[in-house]
Amino acid sequence: MAVSTPQHVRAASIQDPIIRYKWDDWDLRHAELPVDEEFYSRLQGISQRADMAFALGTAEWIVYRFNLMCDDLLPREYLEAAWAQVVHWRYRSLNWDGDTNSKEWSGPVRMAVWRAAALTEFSVTEAEQDGSPARGAVLIASLARHVIGDPAPYEHWRERIMKRLETLYPFHAEDALGEVVPREALDPDFDFKPEQTELLVNRFLADLDYRVNPFLNAPQRMLEQGFRGTPYVFDIDKDRKARHNW
Repeated sequence: MAVSTPQHVRAASIQDPIIRYKWDDWDLRHAELPVDEEFYSRLQGISQRADMAFALGTAEWIVYRFNLMCDDLLPREYLEAAWAQVVHWRYRSLNWDGDTNSKEWSGPVRMAVWRAAALTEFSVTEAEQDGSPARGAVLIASLARHVIGDPAPYEHWRERIMKRLETLYPFHAEDALGEVVPREALDPDFDFKPEQTELLVNRFLADLDYRVNPFLNAPQRMLEQGFRGTPYVFDIDKDRKARHNW
């Protein structure tokens, strides 16, 4: 079962059945550019994991916006696996861009959903390679503003969450990846405290089922690929040691 849509997104009433924006599958510049340089700078000021989490949180807005017109489970299953990747790269089995047929995701609805997942994957991959996940995060923020009929609820959420991420997860060059960001940290109505991280992450991991979600990795395969520890169990102290020994 794929991850459910957060209550703060559902409460925004953004499932507009009418397409009110321009769209061209072969030219997405009008949907993602120009880059908001001021916001991009803010994204560069938070940890790589915080950028990943922001991209994922934004993707959830986009996927839900089209829920009445695109009920395919694959995007939500991918996002579930990508949230697990915020914890460890090995949790994902398949790639979105390489393992889904983009030809089946055409038009102003399905391609918009596909692109949201692709930009999320780009952000995750950049973090994994110690690159700049902020690049994917700023583009998906532009995409959200373009496709959501009334972007005001999203923009209100974006500002509240960015302030939280800037406070709790500032960028440090000596630990660019940073602490794991639980999904609840992206909920503005949740009184999140960093000391809740291990409990919340383990609760999330315990609900995952790699036998149902094709994007999730099997425990044995994770171990064969070099995962250290117990798959689908999070130890925050071990995570910190692994980062500092990178």
